[in-house]
Amino acid sequence: MQQPTMDRESGFALATVMAVSIVLMLLAGAVVAYGAGSQNISRHDQDWNGALSAAEGGIDDYVFRLNQNANYWQYNAANMPPDGNVAFKQYVHIAGSQTPSQYRYDVDTSTLKINGVIKLTSTGRVNTTERTVFASLRRRSFIDYLYFTDYETKDPASYTGTPFTAAQAQVSCSKYAYAGRDSNCVDINFVSGDSINGPLHSNDSYLVCGTPHFNGETSTSWNDPAKKRYRTNSGCSGNAPVFANPADPKLLAPLTMPPSNSAIKAETLTGAGGCLYTGPTRIVLNNNGTMTVKSPFSKKTNNTPCPTNGTGALPSNGVIFVQTVPSVSSDPNYTNGCPYSVNGRTHPLGMPIANDVNTYNCRYGDVFIEGTLSGQLTVAAENNIDVTWNLTYKGGVAGADLLGLVANNYVEVYHPVSCTSGNSSSCNLDANFPGETARNAKFQNPTIQAALLSVNHSFWVQRYDVGSPLGNLNVTGAIAQRYRGPVGTTSGGSANTGFTKNYVYDQRLKYLSPPKFLDPVASSWGVATWAEINVPNAYK
Repeated sequence: MQQPTMDRESGFALATVMAVSIVLMLLAGAVVAYGAGSQNISRHDQDWNGALSAAEGGIDDYVFRLNQNANYWQYNAANMPPDGNVAFKQYVHIAGSQTPSQYRYDVDTSTLKINGVIKLTSTGRVNTTERTVFASLRRRSFIDYLYFTDYETKDPASYTGTPFTAAQAQVSCSKYAYAGRDSNCVDINFVSGDSINGPLHSNDSYLVCGTPHFNGETSTSWNDPAKKRYRTNSGCSGNAPVFANPADPKLLAPLTMPPSNSAIKAETLTGAGGCLYTGPTRIVLNNNGTMTVKSPFSKKTNNTPCPTNGTGALPSNGVIFVQTVPSVSSDPNYTNGCPYSVNGRTHPLGMPIANDVNTYNCRYGDVFIEGTLSGQLTVAAENNIDVTWNLTYKGGVAGADLLGLVANNYVEVYHPVSCTSGNSSSCNLDANFPGETARNAKFQNPTIQAALLSVNHSFWVQRYDVGSPLGNLNVTGAIAQRYRGPVGTTSGGSANTGFTKNYVYDQRLKYLSPPKFLDPVASSWGVATWAEINVPNAYK
């Protein structure tokens, strides 16, 4: 019988099938392992992102509670709030969330009474993943803006009878354009060539002529039905303002001016650490952290050391207030009449200088200030603040020095002139100050580094409409005013008198404030700065 023959390739085929099966099994195992690993990675990524969102949710929760209760800042882990919020001590779930997202927070109010800032640390957790965010909280403030104005119109006090007297203008023009301001009031334009290099807000509606550039966040309190939220001057062509943010101007609630700066005066009461001066007062800031003061009417400054005729340290709480000479004889700073005379002027500081057409009252609470600040200081005046020469920081705008100027009436740039009209260079006088070494120079291209606030009037230049142009007015800081204040005039797009504007926002004012600087009458809390930090060891 014939034996069956063996296929010589049958063993090879079997080996091949087995090898392929093993490879497929390995691939399947790898796919399963990769899938499981990817699921873990995906879960970690979800938890990582979710933990940050949870931390932000904690900030939102605290800010909401703070805006609901103005005294909520006083609560913490050692003093729990009555509303049952336990986030100060333990993780809590985000309200209404079906996810494992939780948060807890710690609050630090140690600097609240100094600079108005609450420091909040919020940690979010999802499963075992945690992330922490630090935020500084501050009420919405005048110094959140490079440029804040209540009314976009000429100061009623500057009307002289055409078309209104000052009293008539106070009635007709102290209204928002959208609330029925008289059409004869002089509204101020933002014009081609204007560049606002920082955030800007007006409670009023802007008037635009041409193509001004708004290079920061821009907002208004005009709830324009058309949503444009600015007005255009019908006498101008090509009205097309340029906004850094396409959605601007945003609609924001008004910031309400306080009626006066008297709250700052309270910081000079005996024991408070501030300096109270009386009558016209000259202050020169020195770069060694001292100030040179001349204040002849000042008899009682409430605190020491507060120099009245010489050089001394800055006040311990960083606050100076200059009051008008009291009219009540029982007041320790009362003086009858104007007994001081300097250079033939019945004024304790000898103002005005020879041939200057500007006028000054011998008893008013006026401040005349210049110099270089080393430290942090707020200077407030019951009447006006005159910047008589450059005002700068020793450490520049990147250092720790910070200055606030708060006038009940005007914050103004010193501009002595001998003419009442015209733009001749002969009108401009040297910006000297009585009793000091003559500068023999005009106040050209002034530099002011400060946060400026005019409570009832404007930031402006004295006799801005007289004399030849004196260059740029360089302000780094913030400007807040009741009415728009002029600093010069133009003709054909070029400066005709006074100054052209060069205003830059001091970014530090987002999270810092000069000592006891005035806040709006009512404003909401919000996040000023935000940053992710390491999770506190106590939570790990």
